[in-house]
Amino acid sequence: MTGEPAQRARRFQWRLVVVISVLVAAGGAATRSFSWSANVLVAVPVIAILVLAWRVTPQHTPRTARLRRGVSVWSALIVAATAWEAYAFVRQPDWTQRSVEHPTLSTLLDPALEYWPVRFVGWLVWLGIGWWLVSR
Repeated sequence: MTGEPAQRARRFQWRLVVVISVLVAAGGAATRSFSWSANVLVAVPVIAILVLAWRVTPQHTPRTARLRRGVSVWSALIVAATAWEAYAFVRQPDWTQRSVEHPTLSTLLDPALEYWPVRFVGWLVWLGIGWWLVSR
């Protein structure tokens, strides 16, 4: 039964990720849109997940033309979306108020995420997608 401690450790890690995600989602749902606390609650998980993803040694994947094309397309889309989001955020007259002239993704989603339960689920979905992306 040498695999049992490793399995127990993985279950503990999974539970820890779920608990932290629920706490961050609850905190994020409780913050006012575009407040400094909301901005910090976005930045902290992003930085933490990026650091964890950076530390993992990737498995060797055979390099094919299809893989190169896919990486190129997804990289271009991510760079474009990040550039748009950063530009829109920086161009806002006040970083704690939404701007119709320079809408960020959260500005566009804010009417749909107005109520706490929906906001909470939105945070969980955002955290889950982020974890899924970096754990693949």
